[in-house]
Amino acid sequence: MTHPWPHHHTDGSVHYTHCWPETVEALPASGHPRLDWRRRLRGAAGMVGASGLAAAAVWFAVLCDPTISRAALPPSADVCTNAGHTVRVWFDAETARRARVAASPHQHAFNSMLLWYRAAEGKCAAGRTQEAVRSFQALERMIAGFEANREDRDERGS
Repeated sequence: MTHPWPHHHTDGSVHYTHCWPETVEALPASGHPRLDWRRRLRGAAGMVGASGLAAAAVWFAVLCDPTISRAALPPSADVCTNAGHTVRVWFDAETARRARVAASPHQHAFNSMLLWYRAAEGKCAAGRTQEAVRSFQALERMIAGFEANREDRDERGS
């Protein structure tokens, strides 16, 4: 509430109200007040600072996790790519299958093989092709054993 405001009437009487008088002279001017130049400058600096912070965050994300280009890999990496093709196809299919199946048996063994596969890919990217090819060959043998065990389980289960 505001302080009481006196209303003077033409007959000389006065009554007090908490509302402002409704005369045109008492209404505020309709023009927009000019903002202080410091306030406008502070607003502009805030916008520039926010956009600069956003740009810095994007560049930080891009530079901290650079993408691996095939052009950057040495020519010997093609040997890795060819050696790891069957393993890659199996892992893609097995990962999709495990996503569809609610309870996958032997998840720990699959996780270990997946870690080994990622390590072999890292060796390829680092240019250690002989080690990577040996890892891919070992993974192919593991996958063959894994699939043979799965077929045995399926035969026993059905």
